[in-house]
Amino acid sequence: MGKVLMMNTGSPFQATFDNVVLERHVFEAAGGIILPGEAAASIEKKWKVINVGPDVKSVEVGQFIVFNSATAGEIEWHDGKKYVVLPVKDIVAICK
Repeated sequence: MGKVLMMNTGSPFQATFDNVVLERHVFEAAGGIILPGEAAASIEKKWKVINVGPDVKSVEVGQFIVFNSATAGEIEWHDGKKYVVLPVKDIVAICK
């Protein structure tokens, strides 16, 4: 078996093959105000890439992405943080 390159950034999960690990982040407006309603709902769909598998070439650790939520399952870890592990093909946009 070949050597597997691990791209770990403190994630409790190591992505395999063409998968990515995402962590939910709370975005606040200037002054620490969390936006309500539709603004919060759209922001909530942006997740941070914290770990990538060795076959992933299109996204990097630290980028924020939007993904197809119909195909992803959310995992709440014992540290209280929420994560998603999904194939890179389910990423629909990289946020700038």
